[in-house]
Formats: sequence, C-alpha cells, structure tokens
Amino acid sequence: MGARMEEREERQFVTPEIEKRRHRRARLVTAVKCDALGRDEILLTRDVSAGGVFVTTNTPLPLDSKVGLAFSLGTGTPAISCTGKVVYSKQGLGMGIEFVGLNEATALALQKFVDESS
Repeated sequence: MGARMEEREERQFVTPEIEKRRHRRARLVTAVKCDALGRDEILLTRDVSAGGVFVTTNTPLPLDSKVGLAFSLGTGTPAISCTGKVVYSKQGLGMGIEFVGLNEATALALQKFVDESS
C-alpha cells in the first residue's frame, strides 16, 4: 500500500504547468500596428499562433488591455485587422496578445501559416 501511495504522488509531479500555451507558434517578425490606451504604435512581432501574437516592446501595455492590431503574414498576403487582449506583459521584453473574436477566414489563415511554417 505504501508503494502505491508513492506512485500516485509521483504522478502528480510529472506534468508541471510550465507551458500554458494552447496553440503551436511560428516565428514571424513583421511590423504590427497596435492601437490601445491612446497609444498608436508600430512595433515588431516575434511569433504568432492561431490564438495570439507576441509583440516586442520595452514598454508593454498592462494586462487585460484591449488592443487593435493590424499586420500581415507575409508579402502578398492580405492584412489582418483584429482585436486582442494583453495576457502577458513584461517590461523590457514585450507582450503576449490573445486574439479576440477572430472571424473564420482569419483564424484559418493564421492556422495555415503556422502549419506551413513548421
């Protein structure tokens, strides 16, 4: 019985919650227009997924800020305009923005980009 209890306890520690991302990411370095809190800036993305984008900036927005975004997945592709919410913000590094209310065509374009980049 003691060995069975130890086995159960070990299983609890096997899957730590270090990685919280739900979507696979693809590297994408491109200009992104960010509109939020009276700021209208052109910044750079670092990576993108079907669920969000990471934007590099020394002065990220606060958590839960609503952001208007406009960027392209590459030359010759239509611009993506959408809204997002800041879900990760680290001074000097950047911010993770989760897409909110994507239409189906945009969601499919993002997923295709990530799949083809892998």
